[in-house]
Amino acid sequence: MNRLPVSPLVKRALDIAEKHLGLQELCARLGVHEMSVHSWRFGHADMPHQKFLLLVDLLTELDPQWSNAVAPIAPKRILIVDDHPDTAESLASLLTLDGHEAVSVVDPRQALGAAKALKPQLAMLDLRMPHIDGLELARLFRSEPELKGTCLVAITAETQDKFRQLVRHAGFDAYLNKPIDLATVRTIVAHFGN
Repeated sequence: MNRLPVSPLVKRALDIAEKHLGLQELCARLGVHEMSVHSWRFGHADMPHQKFLLLVDLLTELDPQWSNAVAPIAPKRILIVDDHPDTAESLASLLTLDGHEAVSVVDPRQALGAAKALKPQLAMLDLRMPHIDGLELARLFRSEPELKGTCLVAITAETQDKFRQLVRHAGFDAYLNKPIDLATVRTIVAHFGN
């Protein structure tokens, strides 16, 4: 079996979750077999994004400070698009304090131009905005050759599985539930957008 590089973030997250729950309960909560957990931990297989996001939700519930135990990550270029200036600017400020180059845009009509200039590794898009909603904006990002590699994160208050499927179909790689939790933001930034 080929070994992939072991993700320190995935390994640490699984270790913390297993410490809190035990292996059997962790597997039950993630809906996977023990072999999957071992494969992800030791680099025999990549952890699917949806399982990772489920793990992040689980860890945030069990230990809200768990992300502090994760090693620092390399700085990334991040674009935040949200029509609420307070949300966009505060999230950009927090990510900048974490060492990232974060730019906020409050008018979604300017998002594509800002993305072409910044060439972000990660773009966080609010889904409910005037003029261009986040789903349409994701489609526009995916249609631009220089932005196809950008990891897209939906910012949403919606939690239904049907809505998450719609988000994935639009081209998003991950979702961030409102109210926004900083530990979850840091985890998504660490795991996505490489």
